[in-house]
Amino acid sequence: MKTATFTKDGKNLLLFIDPKNKSNDTKANEAFIDQLNLIKENINKQFKGKTEISYFGSPVIAVANAKQIKKDIQNTVLISMTVLLVLLIYYFRNIFTPLIIFLPTVFSGLLSLMILYFIKDKISAISLSVGAILIGITIDYALHILTHYKHNNNIEELYKDITQPIILSSATTAVSFLCLVFVRSEALKDLGLFAAITVILSSITALIIVPQLYKPKEDKEKLNTNFIDRIGSYPYEKNKPLIIGCSLIILACLFGFRHVGFNEDIGDLNYIPKELKISEAKLQKLSDITSKSIYTISYGNSEEEALSRNSQLSKFLEKEKKEGKILSYNSVGNIVLSEKDQLKKIEDWQQFWTIDRKTQAMSELVRNGNKFGFNSSAFEDFREVIYKNHSVLTLKDYEKVKALQISEFLSNDNGFYTVSNVVKVNENSRDHFMKDIEKKHDVIAIDRQQMNENFLGLLKRDFSTLINYSLLAIILTIIVFFRNFELTVLTMFPIVLTGIVTAGILYFLGLELNIFSTVVCTLVFGVGDDFSIFLTQAMQKEHTTGKNELPTYRISIILAVFTTILSIGSLIFAKHPALHSLALVALIGMFSVIIITSTLYPFWFRFLIINRAKKGLSPITFRLFIHSVFSFLYYGLGGILFSVFGSFFVRNSKGRTLEIIKLILAKFLTSVLYTNPFVKKKVIKNTSEDFSKPAVIIANHTSFLDTLAIAMTTHKIIYLVNDWVYQSPIFGRLVRALGFYPVSQGIENGMDKLKEKIEQGYSLVVFPEAERSYTNDIKRFHKGAFYLAEQFGLDILPLYIHGNSEVLPKGDFIIYDGSITVKVGSRISKDNPEFGANYSERTKKINAYFRSEFAKLREDLEDENYFKKKLFLSYLYKNSEVVKEVKDDFNNNKSIYYELNKYIPKDAGILHIADDFGQKDVLLTLYQAGRRVFSFISNQERREIAAQNYLVKKRKLHYIKDISEVNKNINTLLVSDRTFSINNIQILPETIILLNLPGTDFDHDDYTLKFSSESLKVFKTK
Repeated sequence: MKTATFTKDGKNLLLFIDPKNKSNDTKANEAFIDQLNLIKENINKQFKGKTEISYFGSPVIAVANAKQIKKDIQNTVLISMTVLLVLLIYYFRNIFTPLIIFLPTVFSGLLSLMILYFIKDKISAISLSVGAILIGITIDYALHILTHYKHNNNIEELYKDITQPIILSSATTAVSFLCLVFVRSEALKDLGLFAAITVILSSITALIIVPQLYKPKEDKEKLNTNFIDRIGSYPYEKNKPLIIGCSLIILACLFGFRHVGFNEDIGDLNYIPKELKISEAKLQKLSDITSKSIYTISYGNSEEEALSRNSQLSKFLEKEKKEGKILSYNSVGNIVLSEKDQLKKIEDWQQFWTIDRKTQAMSELVRNGNKFGFNSSAFEDFREVIYKNHSVLTLKDYEKVKALQISEFLSNDNGFYTVSNVVKVNENSRDHFMKDIEKKHDVIAIDRQQMNENFLGLLKRDFSTLINYSLLAIILTIIVFFRNFELTVLTMFPIVLTGIVTAGILYFLGLELNIFSTVVCTLVFGVGDDFSIFLTQAMQKEHTTGKNELPTYRISIILAVFTTILSIGSLIFAKHPALHSLALVALIGMFSVIIITSTLYPFWFRFLIINRAKKGLSPITFRLFIHSVFSFLYYGLGGILFSVFGSFFVRNSKGRTLEIIKLILAKFLTSVLYTNPFVKKKVIKNTSEDFSKPAVIIANHTSFLDTLAIAMTTHKIIYLVNDWVYQSPIFGRLVRALGFYPVSQGIENGMDKLKEKIEQGYSLVVFPEAERSYTNDIKRFHKGAFYLAEQFGLDILPLYIHGNSEVLPKGDFIIYDGSITVKVGSRISKDNPEFGANYSERTKKINAYFRSEFAKLREDLEDENYFKKKLFLSYLYKNSEVVKEVKDDFNNNKSIYYELNKYIPKDAGILHIADDFGQKDVLLTLYQAGRRVFSFISNQERREIAAQNYLVKKRKLHYIKDISEVNKNINTLLVSDRTFSINNIQILPETIILLNLPGTDFDHDDYTLKFSSESLKVFKTK
């Protein structure tokens, strides 16, 4: 016992105990507290109603916290782990499954410690204890492997499907943990290093060990055999109410996540039993022991300087106490004085006790003492005091007075002296007192709680920085693996949303983060990262092969969520505030992870990538989307302005003014094309054509951009348009004011209006195909344009538009990279007999002439690289090995494929014996859309990948499992598979082509070699 004191009323005795062990040594203090409890219970029982013992202090709180944590773990985690083990054994039908799952984690953890032994001489123990949270991440790798192995029962397929996502997941998680080295905490730096090594080793050891120990049943069990399979197989991404509900939650969380608080008072995370709270309340009534303590420290480079400052401080504290600004203070400042202050006190003493005053005082004492019977020698001690020559006391002299406990207040470190004081203040007065005392005195004021709060505040800012670093590191890692910006963004989408939703839900529930729950956020972050990567792999595989393996991936994710919820989330029932908050954040985070990854992520991936391919639309990049949106916004806003204001001027303008307005409109339409710098624009002019003489202008029609392309040639035109253009909310009013004519009203009904425009010098623009084509083939011409030319006596002026079918295909809204070329053809005179005597004959002959001229233009413009971007886009977002092979194949053989195109008719029926991913078939139909290709790829996986190309929906591409499935006439056999023998085909077509088969020849009496090179051989029937 250190000291004891009674309260003023004499009813309470306060005992101050200084335990032998430190407060944080709970194991040693537990025995002491147990003994104290026993004494308390015995005395309270013995003297019940007369007296009562209670106690309070930091060692007691520490022991109470340790006991409660232990009790919570026993009551929740052990039970939950038992449930988890039963669940895993039930699902995998293997009693050793839990051992298999935890083995890589245990092994990698021990191996990490061994590696750290050689890297660092010591490591923080707390970092290892917090590192236990890694179990929630590392066992997921084993769960993913087991789930996939259970469903496909093929170890080769297992490693092919699971290796990349596991390595990528562990790499991103390890990189994010390594970012802890930037945090101002040695323990967290150690944690980052330990966690990074453990995560990487866990993934590698899981890939090596788990498939060797777990053997799935040979007989393939049907899916949905248990409730976990049924949960995983449900298509959450197709549940519209669920999608809408999740979207609304995310929108709400976007407004709340920034406002989630951070509790910097670590005291709130202590568990204080009810009886200790009662004891604390008693102490608060009896004294200021539990009040806010502030340490004020006077300092100096010498003992003299420090003591002098402390004396001044003591005077200030005494004044503050009298004024009620502080409750009390404990200081040696009024007793332990500096040499200067002592000399001043001695001087004051000597000035007061003059010789006369001393003599008078002694004589008065003796005289009056005699009256009361005191002997004259009774006052000798007093006489010695007033006549003594006082000297300055040193610290050693003060230390002789044990009651002062000088060592508790004074300290010296390398010549720097400090004197400590303890001040008790109200919570509300703390900040004002600290600012006031530091401003008026050369002292340092320390509030331990505030120091904790400041440290936690710094740690909070460090975690914010850590999140930024982690996100950047994860993005860079995913880019390196996927080598695709869009896939990286899609993969990061659930990770970022998980953080937003978790923080948002905490805000709306009125909860705050703290130091413990923030660490759990790293678990949620890591788990969300892993789940997102695995789902990207699943969706990418579906996009590549058409196989929907999302249920398998989702089951492994659900099992991982179960393990986390059962191991950490079960602590939600804990009474300890720290464990409870940790579990609460874990539950909210895991809820956010599973909802976002299972629902929204597959929905958006399918919407943006997979469903486009199913509709026959090309995959797109983020840049293409942004450029397209910008171009259409520019077109739409400009169109509205022209329609609102331009129509007014057009109706009130004639002659030169009207022509200027139309010129401005033409320039605007042309400018729309120039909003995209990745689309080249070119006009091939005809020197003999200036559009001064009215004509019926005919052009091929494949794209919405055709009208914009025609505007590059002339503005003196009137379009015959469809109703949707005539009634357009954007251009409708202007179109009507300009005199454009809707063909739905019948040409005969508009002859007078058209004649009026022709007389004004305008040409009529007609798309004789009547509607847009999906390909660059010229379709059959309708007679309307040629009927008008005959009725008005006008020439026919062909305009050949090339490239729009690739830049903006029909049915799409994306403007792709490419080139647009408009060629002004030669005018066909109305009197030219070569094209027929009437409009019916001219329709057919000019149609044939147009096709011929357009084919020549294509031949001039389309080189071996023309369809390169379109080909590569068709394989965008497929597995990296597929993309690489397609690109390498094209880059190495593009000249050969370009040459090959010349030997195959544009409407050929082709049987292709191949071993690729369908890229040659795609090129053949891009060159000529009229070709019909039956492609036989013996490798099932390659055939499935080829069949998933979006162009299969738009071109005549058929991928067959057997040659007998060919149901159309075949006139060309193309062989590019080295393993195939032509002898396997009973009836040979008229043309046989060997592609990239060096050393292979074809010897047949009915065929002759028409062309031969190292990579290409063409045989035709004699």
